[in-house]
Amino acid sequence: MPSSTMSPDAKIQMAHDLRRSIRELRDRGLMVSAKWASELLSALPKEYRQAPHLPFSPPPQSHILAPQSPPSHPRPSIGDFLPSPGPGSFNAEAGPSRGRTMHGIELEEEYDILEEDEFQLARGYFDLKEYDRVAWVLKDTKGSRSKFLKYYSIYLSADRKAQESLPHFLDTKEERLALYPALSPLLSELKDEKDPYLLYLRGLCYMRLDRRPPAVKCLMDSVRQKPYNWSAWSQMAQLVYSADMFISMKEELPSSPMLTFFAISCMLDLHTATELVMSMIKELLEVFPESIHLKAQRAMVYYHMRDFETAEREFDQVQRSDPFRMEEVDIYSNMLYVMNKQAKLGKLAHEYAEIDRNRAEVCCLIGNYYSSRADHTKAITYFKRSLMLNREYLPAWTLMGHEFVELKNSHAAIEAYRKAIDVNAKDYRAWYGLGQAYELLDMPMYAIEYYNQATSLRPYDCRMWTALATVYENLKRLPDAILAHTRALLGADRIQTPTILLKLASLHSSLNQPKEAVSFHRKILALGEKSNLSVMDLAQSYLFISEWELRDLLSPPSPTNLNSHPHLHSHQDQQDQHMNMNVDGNVVEDKDINAGGDWALASQYLEKVASTNALQRDRAEELLRLLRIKEARMAADL
Repeated sequence: MPSSTMSPDAKIQMAHDLRRSIRELRDRGLMVSAKWASELLSALPKEYRQAPHLPFSPPPQSHILAPQSPPSHPRPSIGDFLPSPGPGSFNAEAGPSRGRTMHGIELEEEYDILEEDEFQLARGYFDLKEYDRVAWVLKDTKGSRSKFLKYYSIYLSADRKAQESLPHFLDTKEERLALYPALSPLLSELKDEKDPYLLYLRGLCYMRLDRRPPAVKCLMDSVRQKPYNWSAWSQMAQLVYSADMFISMKEELPSSPMLTFFAISCMLDLHTATELVMSMIKELLEVFPESIHLKAQRAMVYYHMRDFETAEREFDQVQRSDPFRMEEVDIYSNMLYVMNKQAKLGKLAHEYAEIDRNRAEVCCLIGNYYSSRADHTKAITYFKRSLMLNREYLPAWTLMGHEFVELKNSHAAIEAYRKAIDVNAKDYRAWYGLGQAYELLDMPMYAIEYYNQATSLRPYDCRMWTALATVYENLKRLPDAILAHTRALLGADRIQTPTILLKLASLHSSLNQPKEAVSFHRKILALGEKSNLSVMDLAQSYLFISEWELRDLLSPPSPTNLNSHPHLHSHQDQQDQHMNMNVDGNVVEDKDINAGGDWALASQYLEKVASTNALQRDRAEELLRLLRIKEARMAADL
């Protein structure tokens, strides 16, 4: 059901389901998901998660068991305490009815209860990261909790050993080869398992071996049964490579708030942050008004839309609400870096370094700070450290590549960018960085290929198109450059637009297309006058249009302007000019001379430029003098 129409009973049921999920996730060592579910529970309004809606209540005196009476079972589930269904009440047991033992315990929970001691011993080893001991202690277990912990420990042990065997840390291709011998038998053991958590683990193994279709199927089957396992949703989001794939997956999953969380994550990852995403966040905030995660996602949407001022205010609000939250501090630091707010970035780096400098996000923040100070070597050190602390924190590869580009170490930059793409081919910054690196190596055809990849991921980011256009310009492929710059206009802001228009005018002039060049200069003037730009800022366009309007006056046509454009006059223009003259070169009729341009407009524009200290002033004064002489001669002839 859509979250905006969620009933109070449904919200109460959600609180119970979240509590059950938190316990299950913690038992299985999925601490990231447990934390996420706990934060989601605390974001629900208190009236839906406090008395009288708690999963227990003081029993009546007559029902209190005598001390000698044994409990019905040593470890009851939360579901046993839920109120029985009645008029207007919610269904405490979501999903199909479950089989129970003679003691009234769910079948899968009986094994958990019988193996409680072994499980707690194994869980102690797990917390100390002694994964092989966990697998040994639980080798004969049958309970769902114990089986997951056993197989998960086998997976984590194989992962750690594979990492230690690699010659270079986080070598993604070699990593798959190192993992295959350990994960193949694990996948065989998990082949027939239907438990949703084991399905999630199976999907994770398929992901690590780069077997995407079966990974997607396993993860989708898992979230259908256990929707509050956020790790399954986030891993699934990594596998979504296009909007079409996301739409097809969305149609196969039941509508729920968790599906909306997934949609927001996918759309941000696919760089399709729009007002639609903002409306989804707003809808979820009606159900989870205290959710810091959603408020941070809202800041991320503004960041992706390049509305940095609004995004900064949103990030500041998130930081005030939870000053120790670290999940998005790296993105916040990226934004401050782009905004050149070095003082604020330094303050943020100092604050979070005191909280915990052994977090990948904090190391990234510190790396961005050193990068802003042009200390690229130290920045690289911290980006490497972030990868050592959290191998899943892969954006650090891209940031490290940027630093190698700054150091003119193109080969190291290419290696870093390629590793980023190996893991996340949706990272447009890595594709863009590869284009830059190959430009530095003077390999333009490779640069074009990678810039094209970046533009396909960010079709409305003018930076990608401008970079592509620059390569085309250097190759003298001016029509292609014009197409790329024209495409860049679709995503340009009010600051970028005049620069792109000026470049387009220059390119058309270089191709001897003065009419097209003039049309772009007119657009520049319209934008500049609307933005109250000074005459000096617009002097080049004023002069260019003036020369065009005076094209019949200028004989031979003048090539002079600041942009060093070729002659404005085409061969046809010169023919038209000669048609307005007799054999002696004298003017036949002033109306014929003036037919090609608006001399009054040219005079107005030239006077504006001549009254400033612009570089074009001398040329404007020269044209004004020629215009006055011609007008005087015409008056004398009359």
